[in-house]
Amino acid sequence: MAASVLLVPSTSVFANPPTSAAQGGMYHRFQDFDWVKYTQQTLDDLKGKLNLKPEQMAAWDTWATGVMTDANQHQEKAKAARDERASTKKAPMDETTPERMAGEIERLRAQTKWMEAHLEHLDAALVRTKTFYEVLDAEQKTIFDLFWTVVHHRLYGNDRWQMPMHMFRPRMMEGDQDEKSKQ
Repeated sequence: MAASVLLVPSTSVFANPPTSAAQGGMYHRFQDFDWVKYTQQTLDDLKGKLNLKPEQMAAWDTWATGVMTDANQHQEKAKAARDERASTKKAPMDETTPERMAGEIERLRAQTKWMEAHLEHLDAALVRTKTFYEVLDAEQKTIFDLFWTVVHHRLYGNDRWQMPMHMFRPRMMEGDQDEKSKQ
């Protein structure tokens, strides 16, 4: 079907965020990744695929502005959190057991606060998305749904955070196994 060609995302939009061995681990996977640039490229790609009609542009502009606002806020908060962690980092071995326990409790409380704020942002994003989605025709809804499915799977793999994409090993086809893997 011709519509499936539209759903193949452009390479630049889905390029894996750069990682290096020096960064170490999944935690640093997106540390220097430019979420604002990535989000804008993704929106540009989606807008082209949706082939929006003039009467749909106001809804697109409202929705896309909200998405970009979220991306900017995410990037600013992530940088502030990295800067704060770097300035307050203390070697765990320099702390007493009660200090380490108190630090863990503080970290969990901060994480809970972040999750609550994130839920508020997601609730607002859901309202914006539903409003925009309602102005799309059936074909555009299909394109929108498939596009975001691809984006989600490219970023996170399946339905949850998993190992970074560069760590996934493709399954070998039957007969492609070397002698060691057959043992």
